[in-house]
Amino acid sequence: MRSRFSFSLVLSLAVLLSCGYDASAQAPTVETFKQAMTKSLQKLMITGYTQRDVRFVSVLAGNLKNGAYPFRATIVVRDYGPGYPKNRYYGQTCVGKLVDEDYYMLPDDFGGWKVQGKLTPPASTQTCKNNPAEGVSSIPAERLEGTPSGAGAPAPPAATGKKTGAQTGGTGNAGGGSLTTGEWACYGSGGRALIGLGFKVQASGTYTDLDNKSRGTYVFSGSTITFKGGHLDGQVARSVGGGRFNIGTTTCEPYR
Repeated sequence: MRSRFSFSLVLSLAVLLSCGYDASAQAPTVETFKQAMTKSLQKLMITGYTQRDVRFVSVLAGNLKNGAYPFRATIVVRDYGPGYPKNRYYGQTCVGKLVDEDYYMLPDDFGGWKVQGKLTPPASTQTCKNNPAEGVSSIPAERLEGTPSGAGAPAPPAATGKKTGAQTGGTGNAGGGSLTTGEWACYGSGGRALIGLGFKVQASGTYTDLDNKSRGTYVFSGSTITFKGGHLDGQVARSVGGGRFNIGTTTCEPYR
């Protein structure tokens, strides 16, 4: 599975490099990765929960490869929900773990970093417990394994004096954004792959089904993506961020 993800990553890098992207001047630190990863994970907090804590048990920086910066990390994610105290339901606290997952950092189109990789802890690692009282968590944050990232925004990529494709009007999507090129997979509840929704994204702002028989386009509008033509025609993707999005209760992300 990882080989397909790598192929998609190489295609994305080819676009960056052809636009004058100087990878050697952009190396992020471990702390920058932690801050960028925390930011990505915070965006995916589940509705009904009001607090998300991210703890890093281990982070290992890899060697620059094809213009991407790899990191291998074990991360603990805690979500606290207050429930409805008036009904004597005080919510839940859930904790999950991403173990030795590989991530890749690349500059985004807005002077920051994007992190590609798995962002949802597997169900097998998650534990949820009802909170005992109003404002009291069943799994306090101070009991979590690992340490949080430092405060503040992640350090941006170093300036190179070269413009990216977004600055020079290079290949992109008419709606102002782009998806990672390559094959994407969509998953229903329980993490089951939905083959009929899978698709392939091309650098030209178009997409096809997995058999390359049905073709369409996609348009960004704020935090949504609308598909036009093809087998996803009329579908609107929401909660766009962290290299993934939702179509209804279905989650789509680059296939790995």
